[in-house]
Amino acid sequence: MLERKSITHFTYFLSSAIFVLTLSLACTAVPSAVPTPYKAAVTPDGYGYSSSQLSNNEYRIKFKATEKTSADIVQEYALRRAAELARQYNYDWVTIVKTDVEKKQGHGKTVVRSKQNNNIKVFQDQQCTMSGCEEVAQPFVESEDDIEVRNVPMSNIHYSMIVRMSQTKPGSKAFNVHELLNPND
Repeated sequence: MLERKSITHFTYFLSSAIFVLTLSLACTAVPSAVPTPYKAAVTPDGYGYSSSQLSNNEYRIKFKATEKTSADIVQEYALRRAAELARQYNYDWVTIVKTDVEKKQGHGKTVVRSKQNNNIKVFQDQQCTMSGCEEVAQPFVESEDDIEVRNVPMSNIHYSMIVRMSQTKPGSKAFNVHELLNPND
């Protein structure tokens, strides 16, 4: 009986996961209204970082993010990308020459439950690893009709910085590439 119950729960969980994945794939042209992770932009207007060389040792780094990404994280991601480029071209220092930030209105998608009293249930399952087994709770949706994807208004953050790279420390406002890429050293 326990085995049949686990299979039933797994089937519900799997069907719910497939449904949510299908909804997500159907809306890939619209960004999710969630924080943007550190990643390369896939298209010229995509979310994430991009860069272009301006001279031998100067680059423009851009990072496009949703408004759900905090300003300090966006700046940190752009500086991280600058440090990665500097390391790639054997520079030890990065100096920020100029920054620019712009907010542009757009829209995004979010997955919401359409009913206040939804049919999400929790079942106990056993999860085993090399260190032993334990009971874990697994949520599943009994009815996919309770979930929908909605377009919501949101702003996009376009952050740009021009950086100059060098082998020696050019001044007090320069960042050490090794320290940027290895903050715990």
